[in-house]
Amino acid sequence: MNNINSVSFRLAAGLAFGISMVGFGGCQHSPPSSQNPEPSQAAEIKPAPTVAAAAEIKPPPSRVAVSDIKYQSTGQGEITREFKSNVRGLRGLRGLRGLRGLRGLRGLRGACQQVKDDFALRLLVPKQTGKTLDAQPTLYWWVSQPLSEAEFTFILDKVPDTNNFEFSDPLIEKTLKMSVSAGIQALPLSQVEPDFRLEKGVEYQWTLSIACHPDYPSLDIKATGTIVRVDPSAQLSAATEYTVEEDLPFVYAQQGIWYNALDSLSEQIRKSPSQKLRQARVSLLEQVGLQKVADYGK
Repeated sequence: MNNINSVSFRLAAGLAFGISMVGFGGCQHSPPSSQNPEPSQAAEIKPAPTVAAAAEIKPPPSRVAVSDIKYQSTGQGEITREFKSNVRGLRGLRGLRGLRGLRGLRGLRGACQQVKDDFALRLLVPKQTGKTLDAQPTLYWWVSQPLSEAEFTFILDKVPDTNNFEFSDPLIEKTLKMSVSAGIQALPLSQVEPDFRLEKGVEYQWTLSIACHPDYPSLDIKATGTIVRVDPSAQLSAATEYTVEEDLPFVYAQQGIWYNALDSLSEQIRKSPSQKLRQARVSLLEQVGLQKVADYGK
């Protein structure tokens, strides 16, 4: 898979920033050693609880293929991942000559004039809500072809309450103008909205879309996923304390912390790209059903 592409974009409001794309590395684990106690006291000394808890999460030794990374999803709950990026319907506009102001494809705008019939936009999220430990996580997405000066709309809001019929503006709605290469892209939330923080225990929905025609929102190309910020378990806290950086993606994946697993893996790929690391990310993506993205990286 190509290294994560470098993307530069500017917000419609005038915000300009750079985004660096990412990827992950090998695994060696050396827990800290302690001095031997005096013989007379040895029987009284017990292992620290944190060390014992950390031992329950075992990153794979270096002889194990990095592609053995395992994402432990609950596999339960409503499927929240959605995408609508089949653009064949756009070509059908040629037959809508009776609609006012629309003649063939002349009504299309922006990136939709660039996309091919097999264009795809995906968010790199599991089928059910993915977890993060971060107040400002980095979000990942993918496009199947390069786009020049494309105008994306990023929206983040709390997952709607089915019992609440009141409508309000989303927490974040930004227009991002980006030129991107085909492949995986990174979107740090801190650069989209520097002052915004995810609340713990609140489920959020985020959407990335390309508006194709101002009068026909049903033609938008878009993808949606969900995220929730959680506290680390005692087991995870202990494990990360005694785990080297190269092993962190395995630990996060084993504990079902999707966004941190993908981010730490992608960051290692960015720093030290290798086929092993890319294959580990391919494996992670396949486990959540993102086969189209995984196939692109093989």
